[in-house]
Amino acid sequence: MATDKPPVAFIGLGAMGFGMATHLLKQGYSVTGFDVWPPTLERFQSAGGLTAAAPSAAVSDKPFCVCMVATAQQAQSVLLDRPDAAVPSLPRGAALLLCSTVPCDYVQSLERHLRDIGRGDLLLVDCPVSGGAARAADGTLSIMAGMSEEALAKARPLLAEMADPAKLYIVRGGVGAGSNMKMVHQVLAACQILAASEAMGFAAGLGLDLATAQRAVLASEAWNWMFEHRTPRMLTEFKPVASAVNIIVKDTGIITAEARRSGFRVPMTEMAEEGYRQAVAKGYGPDDDSSLLRLYTETGQGESSVGTEEVKLELVIDLLKAINLCAAAESLAFANAVGLDLDQVLDLCVNAAGASTMLKKHGPSFIKALRAGVVSKSWEATEGSPSLRDVAERVQRAVEDFEQIKVPLLLGKRALEVLREALISGSTSLSVDAVVNFTLPRAKMEAAIAPHFFNHGLEQSDPEEEKKCHWCQIRSFATHKSIPITIVNDVNNEVINPNFRFIDHSVIAEDVPVAEDSFRTGCSCESDEDCMYNTCQCLDEMAPGSDEEDDDGSASRPRRKRFAYHSSGPRAGLLRRRILQSREPIYECHEGCNCSRNCPNRVVERGRTVPLQIFRTKNRGWGVKCLVDIREGQFVDRYLGEIITSEEADRRRAESTISRRKDVYLFALDKFSDPQSLDPLLAAPPLEVDGEWMSGPTRFINHSCDPNMRIFARVGDHADKHIHDLALFAIRDIPAREELTFDYVDGLEHMDDDAYDPSKVGEMTRCLCNTKRCRGFLW
Repeated sequence: MATDKPPVAFIGLGAMGFGMATHLLKQGYSVTGFDVWPPTLERFQSAGGLTAAAPSAAVSDKPFCVCMVATAQQAQSVLLDRPDAAVPSLPRGAALLLCSTVPCDYVQSLERHLRDIGRGDLLLVDCPVSGGAARAADGTLSIMAGMSEEALAKARPLLAEMADPAKLYIVRGGVGAGSNMKMVHQVLAACQILAASEAMGFAAGLGLDLATAQRAVLASEAWNWMFEHRTPRMLTEFKPVASAVNIIVKDTGIITAEARRSGFRVPMTEMAEEGYRQAVAKGYGPDDDSSLLRLYTETGQGESSVGTEEVKLELVIDLLKAINLCAAAESLAFANAVGLDLDQVLDLCVNAAGASTMLKKHGPSFIKALRAGVVSKSWEATEGSPSLRDVAERVQRAVEDFEQIKVPLLLGKRALEVLREALISGSTSLSVDAVVNFTLPRAKMEAAIAPHFFNHGLEQSDPEEEKKCHWCQIRSFATHKSIPITIVNDVNNEVINPNFRFIDHSVIAEDVPVAEDSFRTGCSCESDEDCMYNTCQCLDEMAPGSDEEDDDGSASRPRRKRFAYHSSGPRAGLLRRRILQSREPIYECHEGCNCSRNCPNRVVERGRTVPLQIFRTKNRGWGVKCLVDIREGQFVDRYLGEIITSEEADRRRAESTISRRKDVYLFALDKFSDPQSLDPLLAAPPLEVDGEWMSGPTRFINHSCDPNMRIFARVGDHADKHIHDLALFAIRDIPAREELTFDYVDGLEHMDDDAYDPSKVGEMTRCLCNTKRCRGFLW
């Protein structure tokens, strides 16, 4: 049949993909499908579709490619990693629609990789979908799409063919924003899928007829979409299998991983994930997720003291309402944390599988509080309506009865903890809307940010307030979305001094001398690989002893490798152990060189690659930890600040109330200082970096006498030796969330002797690292 609609390649013909692809066939599109399961291809061919034996063949000459596989790993394989992958065969300017539920950082890394391999012409559309196989087949899905304006112009007609007209959400923020929108929706889905089984398991333990309990919940404020669509299968032995447990396990893992990376708390989702892990351990992974009911019905043997059926039903409804309420607050708060439009998020979620009466009723108030950024202590419960404390007490009764019947309780207990935490922030008569308090800062933090956050992101926002806002400063960094800096205080009400300013590069004071342009040099290496060898001008001063030998198989080459990092194998890009155990400077290529930014000798030049979290310690002020594992020899970040002269540093010490405290933030750039040097910049007193009032996250790293990091002098342009970088590298493997530390006085001798001198002890600063190697004093 002749058609003016463009041909489409469709990769991934599972339950959702098959419905989407066959719907496009019905709309007159020529669709060529690929799937790894041959019977699916036969079925698709029978439905009128064309098939291909490889992704590359499917996409050949197709201006559109829809990828609807289950995971990011599968997407990576079919698009790039297989010998017959799709991307190399896509025509120039083609639109690539990634409809899979994948992490935001994956789809953003895919966009970067396409540019790096010379396929920046492809128009990547980040467009996860929601709605189930039935809505996929009739073209009424909810689609959350983030992309460039050019990609939107090309892909919108095809997206509209697959979506409900009212449920095609174009999410501001480009590639990654669509995945973030799906992620915060799945917070609701993850909590409410398990909550449906928990509520019905509670009903069974109470001796209620499950069909009666189902009807009561659906007619109450405890309603949610997942309960309505899962419980029918609970009443028919979990048949048919419409959505496997393994699917929601994958989606929940995306949420909790992103929450850890960004430093955001998702207590409800974390508990749901625990429930799913238990189910998988019991072998339920391939089963329909309604079968999670078995977690609650296979162990209960106690008896309830509750009397009437009416009271028992009230307990079930109270439990589910509280779970839905807390999940709604968590979802919207997470959406706010990742920078989504909250009105758009709410509109999506109340009209999709994450819908609940609690979300629709309380969502607008949650958004108001999140935009203000402050705890709402003024939200008093109106006369005749339950307070937040009333809700907590009703959940407490449900939890106590759960314990009597010996049914495991996951989300109900966690909801009770969340409600109690929210109550800490206000009066005993807080309204139910105030549950969002558990996601918000308190006390001094409230006072510090309230004036600006009330108008944050709006036209009436005060530019001067934005300049002072730590959140705005951090979010302005180019790397914020991919490797964020977060600030968390779970200990007290302290905030970072409002006069402190976050920066992503050091600031050179006006009176600091810099090298003349005529003295600046860079390597002229013809390829990035050449920058690893002693022929690279940037490595002229690298110690000959650092030449690599057999570990890279290069000993037979006429040139010898000399740069500081491993060049291949599992340790590629990590600082070599010989240098790591020394205090030698690191020489790197830089922006003045002929090599590209991807040069292997630009590790520090490229900047931080790990997410860092500034957190409040119990007895040492602020500290810093990384939310992912760090490997021995891995670059972490630079110590930044204002670069000042030695004279100015002395003046600031003298003005400081406690001069020794000022020394915590001042670091001398003295690695190359030499009064006898012919270079006047190196012969002069060394410059110093002052990070007290402007710096990056490393300014908050604490001292340890047994540290896990060390500072190395890093040189780019050799003319700038006097203003070299202070680069922090891991000197051992550092597990995620272990506090990062370095030795403030690394390399200084005779410190221990002073600790035994009674005349000096009184003036010394005590060390609080509390390690086995603690010297007792800093200086």
